[in-house]
Amino acid sequence: MATCSFPEARSFDRYSDYRLAVAQIIAAAQHELLLCEQDFAHADLGSRAIYDALWAFFTANPAGKLRLIAFNPNYLSQHCQYFLQLTNKFNHLIKLQLAHESCHNWYQGFILADQTHAIRRHHFAWPRGEITNNAADVAILQQQFNAIWEQSSPCSEWQRLYL
Repeated sequence: MATCSFPEARSFDRYSDYRLAVAQIIAAAQHELLLCEQDFAHADLGSRAIYDALWAFFTANPAGKLRLIAFNPNYLSQHCQYFLQLTNKFNHLIKLQLAHESCHNWYQGFILADQTHAIRRHHFAWPRGEITNNAADVAILQQQFNAIWEQSSPCSEWQRLYL
């Protein structure tokens, strides 16, 4: 697998820049991806480019693992057929959770890659955020992801296409 390098640390304030950062960090990840977003509508998870990057991630040796938390499953279940195909093919490498309502005061989207890089969107309602490789920032986001994960549960919404 040809690896991509992680994107440089930078700020962004447009959804197009956020989608580009998501594609870059997914393409560069090699071992672990942790995704936490309101519904992933702005992350472009349903695109062919993300599908291809995740396919490469899951078929690498050793295979990468993905954990995803959404606060609303509707966008993924209704608009991300490519992504759902991956969840069917690589279900042993993908864990999808729905955030518990006790977490609904959380408002920040983020993606962590290989415990070294992160994309943080400051609020679900805004595109503004940054890409960082600052170890302290990444560690804090890792702890926050784990705390939300512990309060989350599997969601049957993502199985809709297979009924």
